[in-house]
Amino acid sequence: MDLKINFKQPYGVIKHNMSTENIADLISLFIENDSIVLFSFYERNMDLFDVNTQEFILERCVFVNSEWVLPWGESIPHWDEPNQTPPKIMWFSAVKKEEIIKAIEIDNLFRCIVIKKGSDFKQHFNVLFHQEYYSSIDEEDYEYYLGFTNKDLFLANYLDEVKKRFEVSLIE
Repeated sequence: MDLKINFKQPYGVIKHNMSTENIADLISLFIENDSIVLFSFYERNMDLFDVNTQEFILERCVFVNSEWVLPWGESIPHWDEPNQTPPKIMWFSAVKKEEIIKAIEIDNLFRCIVIKKGSDFKQHFNVLFHQEYYSSIDEEDYEYYLGFTNKDLFLANYLDEVKKRFEVSLIE
């Protein structure tokens, strides 16, 4: 499986065509021993999901805030909030591979943070996000990208491990 890693400004992206299980494996490489990954979920969407999914999120919820963490300007729609206030975002932990897979299945176009256990939210040291783009005129043909904001950490700590597990080409 070929991963194309591109170091954009100010973040990096990994172009891929992986299964959810392989995406979970890749995410796990970004989690250090004393860290956890927290996935985001818009609180206002809770009623759109079944009870089991709601319980999964609620049982693992660590923070609730309106923090924008992506490396570009905020573009959250505010139509259901008074006074243009941002919606509440629930940040829930996914520790085991099965939990990471479940979090991805809840929202394939996820965003998550990596944070030291017990730290304040603003002390996250990496943001991971998943995007899709049309790769052709055919609307069913997508390209997928896993982005990360801490390029220095990726190069120093994770790239070698990614190369061991996946076929990698660097694009700069």
